[in-house]
Amino acid sequence: MSDLSPQTTATTAEDVKAATPAVSDATPASPVAANWRGYLRVGSIVRETPIVKTFRLLPSSGERFLPFTFVPGQFLNVAFSIGGARMNRSYSISSSPTHREYVELTVRREPRGAVSRHIVDLLKVGDLIEAGGPVGRFTFTGTEADSIVLIAGGVGITPMLSITRYLTERSWAGDIFFIYVCRTPADFMFANVIADLERVNPKLHVAVTMTRPAGTNWKGPRGHLTKELLTQTVSDLASRRIHLCGPPAMMASVKAILTELGVAPEHVKTELFGLVKPAPVAAGTSLTPTAPATGPLVTFSKNNKSARIRVDLQAGDSPPKQTILELSEELGIGIEFSCRVGTCGVCKVKMISGEVEMAVQDALDPDDKTNGIILACQAKPKGEVTVEA
Repeated sequence: MSDLSPQTTATTAEDVKAATPAVSDATPASPVAANWRGYLRVGSIVRETPIVKTFRLLPSSGERFLPFTFVPGQFLNVAFSIGGARMNRSYSISSSPTHREYVELTVRREPRGAVSRHIVDLLKVGDLIEAGGPVGRFTFTGTEADSIVLIAGGVGITPMLSITRYLTERSWAGDIFFIYVCRTPADFMFANVIADLERVNPKLHVAVTMTRPAGTNWKGPRGHLTKELLTQTVSDLASRRIHLCGPPAMMASVKAILTELGVAPEHVKTELFGLVKPAPVAAGTSLTPTAPATGPLVTFSKNNKSARIRVDLQAGDSPPKQTILELSEELGIGIEFSCRVGTCGVCKVKMISGEVEMAVQDALDPDDKTNGIILACQAKPKGEVTVEA
């Protein structure tokens, strides 16, 4: 953590004091520009760990304030042209919305992630980034409950940090239980930030456990999150609101523990962190489907292409039916996407006719639904469908 710069990323007592008078001007609300899309300029870059950097983004126009507001827990969609292809990704905001002059994204370099490698390896101060949003409903402002339990794994810490910074700067009266699961002390991003927040906020209770601390001088809890550590850290857990964000395996394990401890599902809000990829085909299977598709017919009006939805996909997709996005990828339609879980809104398309079912519709607002906008990554046709793509 020697590269961590407290001047640019830590929240100190002075930061809180300075931010407090401006809170009324920056209270989360509707974005200044609804459905904003444009460019932001990289103002500074801080290395959090050997493979994680925080990028402070400023208005590209030279204006003092950002052209949008956001709610703690939301994310931005960013787009890059890499190798001749346009690629979209979604990154949670790690800064607090009380600071209207900038927004911070914290990005971990993934060995096989074209966009994350581009961002971490190549972006420099002064570069412009195409961005859109903010979006997402994994939010907490303090009005939803009188206490909050934030459980994070890996880089899933970023929305939790935004929430904790915001609540601390507002001197929120509720208890904040911040529980973080990390591999090694070298991977513990924002360690100094969290320590500073603890010092200024007596209502913040932090527990950090390391899953691979061997060979380090880590003195805290070791191993994966257990029900014992949860109950030791959080009293009366079953009655509290819980936010959970991290790798899929970690989230599944924690959700099982919460169920065992009697936490009602409606008390748990989750966000899957990272790109969800299509299920891999079984070993020995041809990459090109050989069986004819027998599902509803989908027409892509702009491309003048039609094809039937496949209903013979992997077991576990219930019903085992393609989404419109998956079919569009087969046909080379070019619908843009990012999260694939229905929260970022990048894959919005207009449905001209037909009816679809969507398990998640978080990225759709009432106007979208009124105007026939659907999420291609979630939309599974109930019958013949025509979309404007």
